[in-house]
Amino acid sequence: MNSRDFKIVRLYVIGFICIVSYVFLENSNVIPNLVEKTSRGRYSGFPTFFLTGLFKYGLLFLGIGIIMILSFFLIQEKYFQISGKKRNLKLVVSYDYGENIKTISKKATSEIIKSTMESINWNTFHIVQLEDESDNNFKALEVSGSLVEDGMTSGYVTDDNHLLMQKSIETVDQMTEILLDFMKGEDVWRNKYEYK
Repeated sequence: MNSRDFKIVRLYVIGFICIVSYVFLENSNVIPNLVEKTSRGRYSGFPTFFLTGLFKYGLLFLGIGIIMILSFFLIQEKYFQISGKKRNLKLVVSYDYGENIKTISKKATSEIIKSTMESINWNTFHIVQLEDESDNNFKALEVSGSLVEDGMTSGYVTDDNHLLMQKSIETVDQMTEILLDFMKGEDVWRNKYEYK
């Protein structure tokens, strides 16, 4: 189990604990006993009922909220992954400043993208391009540059435009993440990055 999966499981556990705590408080005498003990003290009557009710129902809404929001994002992510698999993406690598081009795969997967990015010597200039061949119009996302002199950037290429990413790229991992997000679906990619 990686760190991301552990965090997801931990959030689900917290959500269930909150709900179980609400059920326990709802069916136990803890709160009535507390109210009875404090009725003779400074905090009695409505303030005590209000605070205990706020705590109890706060646990319920927090637990349900965590589970619902987490489930929504997981389902959304799975949907975009499935949508991404239906697209026909070709992975191409160019080197020697575009003079030599090599097709790595005509049906790119996340594993192929990761292994390709790891295998490249980024001390020299390379261009890695994901070409979407799902429709008649040409469109491709590319990451390019080097760690030494050229710097790194990303571009979105269509029949009519060549847009550049506005935010600077500093690591190969960032370039890999951009390609993987594009593979998941254009909606995921467009919501995360800005190109002009």
